[in-house]
Amino acid sequence: RLVVNANVTRRAYWTVAWDSQVILQELCVSACVPAAFAHLKGGRITVARLLLLNLAWLATATALLLAVAWKNEEERPSAARKANGGAGDGVGAGEGRSRALQLWRPARQCFLLLAGLYNMSPLYQKLTLSISSDTIGASSSLLLLLHLYLHDYCFKRTTTETLAGAVSLGAAIAASVLLASRLDTTHQVFSYLSFALGQFVLFPFFRKHLLRLSRKAHLLNTLLMLGATLETVRSLSGALAVALAGLALFTAFLVPWALISVEKHKVQISGPWDEAKLH
Repeated sequence: RLVVNANVTRRAYWTVAWDSQVILQELCVSACVPAAFAHLKGGRITVARLLLLNLAWLATATALLLAVAWKNEEERPSAARKANGGAGDGVGAGEGRSRALQLWRPARQCFLLLAGLYNMSPLYQKLTLSISSDTIGASSSLLLLLHLYLHDYCFKRTTTETLAGAVSLGAAIAASVLLASRLDTTHQVFSYLSFALGQFVLFPFFRKHLLRLSRKAHLLNTLLMLGATLETVRSLSGALAVALAGLALFTAFLVPWALISVEKHKVQISGPWDEAKLH
């Protein structure tokens, strides 16, 4: 008899549901950033508080980077160290300098980025004076949807290594700039854009390293992100929070089930395997 796609490994539901966390996390980010704008615009959160949140986030990311570097160091084969013989002290000093360099370069780039962002804040604030708020809101929503659709959820080194990933990041930053142009002061613009850049540019790397460090920490981070996002949105609108919770459940559980359900109905699956074998 003819067996179609005989060598295809079928997906397991809980494996797909686990992998859907990356989509759920990006959904939370895309909802939290405009919600932060609404809170800042409405005076429910101050500039100082948002800046403190940014500093706490940077400190957490730095601690995670150190933890990942330490774990990678511990996983090195001990034989490789013994092969250096009496040069152990020199190797240790070299490793210390390497770690310091790994921290110094991102810190310098972050400082330069924030300095440039602070100087450009007055320009961003007046960027859309001639455009209506309704147009800004609609454009920002469409750009965030485009970001979610094109985002590279399986990137290896950077989120912009593919054209779709680059367009996705550009759409997210453009949406943030449009929203920031509706804030009242340059300090609000600076604090909000620094928060948005941290979420869209740095946070994907944080989550990727966290997954490598611990699967439990990855799951805990997903739950914390979802809870924080729902609470942030709930304080703006209960209906929006309920809709977001429903969308999160749909993404995490129903979409994997639908994907597995329709997979068995495929007649042909493209890939490096035999599409049919005679048994």
